[in-house]
Amino acid sequence: MNVRLSPEQQAMIREKVARGYYRDEDDVIANALALLDEHDKAKLEALLAALEEGEADLREGRFVTIRTQEELDALFASL
Repeated sequence: MNVRLSPEQQAMIREKVARGYYRDEDDVIANALALLDEHDKAKLEALLAALEEGEADLREGRFVTIRTQEELDALFASL
């Protein structure tokens, strides 16, 4: 796989290696991908939790039916 990095990204990677934060460029990329994976999993968990909360609200009757723009406007005005 070939990946193109901007000059700024390349400089950032080189600087992190030069400062001793990582062994080499591959280590920087591996750690960045691991963090990206953690971030994506956290976003998915938050989304699933929000979905569960919304489904619970529906089951418990905690919702408002909006049929017109005027009803929507009134709801927002009341917040």
